[in-house]
Amino acid sequence: MQSIGLKSKKILGISVTTSPKKEILEEIQKYLEKSPEKPMVIVTPNPEQIVLAQRDPLFEKILNQADVSLPDGIGLALAMQLKRIPGVEFMEELVKLAAGRGHTIGLIGGRGNIAVKALECLKARNSGLKGWAIEPEEKTIEEIGHKITNTKTRIVFVGLGAPKQEFFIEKLNAPVVAMAVGGSFDMIAGRTPRAPWLVRGMGLEWFWRLVREPWRWRQLDRRTRHYEVVSPNPGSRGDPRSARDFPRRRA
Repeated sequence: MQSIGLKSKKILGISVTTSPKKEILEEIQKYLEKSPEKPMVIVTPNPEQIVLAQRDPLFEKILNQADVSLPDGIGLALAMQLKRIPGVEFMEELVKLAAGRGHTIGLIGGRGNIAVKALECLKARNSGLKGWAIEPEEKTIEEIGHKITNTKTRIVFVGLGAPKQEFFIEKLNAPVVAMAVGGSFDMIAGRTPRAPWLVRGMGLEWFWRLVREPWRWRQLDRRTRHYEVVSPNPGSRGDPRSARDFPRRRA
């Protein structure tokens, strides 16, 4: 993890930010006040990503090089005795900050025009918000980089799912706050309802999503089958995943 004045500690070799949300937001504001040459990367690891990082050295490297690694997953937060910081809520905090300071945001990812719908919802909630939204298949990485420069975008949210979104941010390498947000666009646009406040407060939002989206049981099964990585001798890391390839030129 890069040094920006935030505290962190590791779980299974992956750095996780332990500083409170207020301090993280203060560091982001400091970054936005400068004219940086490098991106400020924010990742949101959960237990499944921690497991994947044990098997994929490049993904592990990307997670550990991030400037901010939010304890998004409830299992991760409990294991590290940290207060959970849900990625979707942190994204909304950054959007509020951008609207208040006149920063342009960009939304990249999702399917079925969900990024555009999420942006519309965010604009409705945040007066004066400036931004754009695209699906990555519409543009090459170079074209997205030019769009960021031409629109003076300062914050980019990438919702492609892990590890694809993290590889995308690594290849984009633009001087912006770049946050991996998973399925946050679906939640913001209302396609995937969030759990009631009481359920969230009990730390059971993961179970709420399992009930509403039964296909997630397959993910839970993968986590269980690979859970030997928590042992002192995790064994072989296996082969890296291949979700790293993005077009740099149109065919």
